[in-house]
Amino acid sequence: MQRFRASVIREWPIVALLALFGIVYGSARNAYGMFGWDEAEYASIGRSALHGHGFAISGKPNALRPPILPLAGAASMLLAGNHFHDSTLRLTSCGFALLALLCVYGFATAAFDRTTGLVAAVLLGIMPFFWTFVPHFLSEIPFMAFFAAAVWCFYFGAYRDERFFLWSWICWALGFLTRYTASVFLPVIVVFLVIALWRGGPDTRRRLMSRTFFLSPLAGLLILLPWLIREYVTFGDALAGLRQASRQLQVYWPGVSMPWHFYLDRLPIMLSPAISGLLVVGVVWAVWKGGDFALHTVLAGVVILVWFSCYRYKEDRLVSSALPFMAVIAAIVLTKAAARLRPRWRVAALGGVLAGLFIWHFLVVRPVFEQRFTLGYPSFLAAMEFLREHATPGAVVLGANYPQIHWYSGLRAINFPEAKKLPEALRNSEWVVI
Repeated sequence: MQRFRASVIREWPIVALLALFGIVYGSARNAYGMFGWDEAEYASIGRSALHGHGFAISGKPNALRPPILPLAGAASMLLAGNHFHDSTLRLTSCGFALLALLCVYGFATAAFDRTTGLVAAVLLGIMPFFWTFVPHFLSEIPFMAFFAAAVWCFYFGAYRDERFFLWSWICWALGFLTRYTASVFLPVIVVFLVIALWRGGPDTRRRLMSRTFFLSPLAGLLILLPWLIREYVTFGDALAGLRQASRQLQVYWPGVSMPWHFYLDRLPIMLSPAISGLLVVGVVWAVWKGGDFALHTVLAGVVILVWFSCYRYKEDRLVSSALPFMAVIAAIVLTKAAARLRPRWRVAALGGVLAGLFIWHFLVVRPVFEQRFTLGYPSFLAAMEFLREHATPGAVVLGANYPQIHWYSGLRAINFPEAKKLPEALRNSEWVVI
């Protein structure tokens, strides 16, 4: 009991920090007015799973969306007493955001110290992209936590204790069941292995040749197995969702092509100019003077950026999994710069800088929450209220945005078919939403 109390006292800064961010993020749970298409899909699957109807949208089994986020949403709705409100699910996203901050704190603390861990958690939490994305019921935030944990556990497995390999593959499996872009884990660990075999000592090579290293992927496979069986039984292909996801970027907006440096141009907007500046300095330091953890963290972020820069279509959220790594590198610069100050002055200096960044970023994100709304809000919600009041139970609604129609009306919704099939679809529908 005394040890537990001592641990709580020692970790009170991160507890207080998580409480602060929980309040900040929770205050924005009603942002954007309503769910977008993807959010409505995840929400609908969660409600369907809660009712025992499987991973389906409007009664149709869905192969694309992995199960972690819908299941978390279903658990939130269950705990809230079957209240199918957007704010309930957005609190789920808030919980995943705090998990991501805790993950960054834990690994940065293990690699450096608690000060670096706290600074890294704050920097991630106030990044404009991260801050404004928390209210979205989407997979990017939880994926950050699982993917970063998988990468860093693999590093610790190679350089400290081979038992981390087991946790690495468990976290990877959870990341894969959250977002199929977890496949980028493979090139990351290939780079890690090359460096470990090149620069690592005898102990590192022994860990890479250990039984734990070769058997740990089986733990990830066991976690994936129920989902793969479901995919095979339902669609005849255990990798149906992965195949569908792998084709999305190739076929999405075929007439649009972004330049290779798109993500480099976007970093000051996603991170803020100040954190981007710290990141640049941190990358230079990690390459020339940094230890193995800093260098591997930089390489993980670089692999993610390079991987998704090779696609024709680019979007900020595709590389969001690199943000935890960038937060740690930027934090190293701040803590190294204040390292020679006396403890009290160091705390005051870091606290002042972080408080200033928090206020600056708050002024940046506040207009986003106040002025940005999902397309269709609020008239679409009024239309769905009309349907709930006037449509007969079990009515079929035809509409282009059928996931949103299904989520907000509770009725079965189907998509507009090709022109030759439209007459039949109209005969089988009672309502049309245009």
